Amino acid sequence: MIPPQFRSALKRIVGSTWTWRLVGPLARPPGVIVLMYHRVLAPGSTEMGTPVDRFASQMRWIRRHCDPIAPEALVDRARHPSRLKPAVLVTFDDGYRDFHDLAYPILQELQIPAVVFLATSLVDEGGTLWTDRLRRAALATRRTKAQLTADGPGIPLPDAAARKAFGAQARAHLKGLPDDERRIAMARLLDELGESPSPGREFLTWDEVRCTMDLTRYGGHTHSHPILSRLTSARASTEIRICRERIAAETGQRPWLFAYPNGTPADYTSETKILLREHGFTVAFSTSPGVVDADTDWLAVPRIPSGEQLTTVVYSLWRRPRHNG
Repeated sequence: MIPPQFRSALKRIVGSTWTWRLVGPLARPPGVIVLMYHRVLAPGSTEMGTPVDRFASQMRWIRRHCDPIAPEALVDRARHPSRLKPAVLVTFDDGYRDFHDLAYPILQELQIPAVVFLATSLVDEGGTLWTDRLRRAALATRRTKAQLTADGPGIPLPDAAARKAFGAQARAHLKGLPDDERRIAMARLLDELGESPSPGREFLTWDEVRCTMDLTRYGGHTHSHPILSRLTSARASTEIRICRERIAAETGQRPWLFAYPNGTPADYTSETKILLREHGFTVAFSTSPGVVDADTDWLAVPRIPSGEQLTTVVYSLWRRPRHNG
């Protein structure tokens, strides 16, 4: 096991300019790395996401050392990787308003394209994702004990760490339920915990969507953000259809990119893929980690979470020695 101090040193070396100048000519990337963001956070925010200063640093690093691409180039670059720089596609899930306020100005300054996947009911109506509502309720509750299920044992909540852990456990539990059952269980949990006040509008407006379209492609993320494999075929089809129709109506462009809510292999099926094709989506992104290459299933494209050690992740693209032929 590598000691922590050596891991830190390795991360600094991997991200350094001189390492890339040395290794770049000697190695070849196997394809495209797709980065997955959700929120970009203002200083002092207690939400889950990437702090804006870290995001800016990551984007500057990508501009210097990588080739940030638009999604139209994804398939070609996956099949014909560059010998010079790794290709990177930047994506955002859900459509939080901080994309417009914080992320987009950085992307515009650096001329880095991005894809944002919209849950269109939240753009239409505002509101809050149920996962965010449950996380906040768990963190803010004054209860000293709570039940994960109606007939389950009481789980002690003695401190902030226990409340945070209960919220994560509750979200994971609810994600595994059929959608109708999930809604009932969610209502019971919010009633038990007590719901926190809304922080105000959290998602993009259509005007904000339109004014960022010079560098941003908008894709589908369902209409109301259910996990598609937990729905009947008819309801899944409706979620996908309405999402595409709303984006097309508001932007004038028919979206062809999609990201599965939650996005693990359990969250979509072969039938889900058929529905996407029927509604005009030809590329769909998962949350499974991996590099996009010529053998990628274009309706299950892997992505890499945009963690703190982004330089280390992207460097892994260059680890294979160059060979002729």
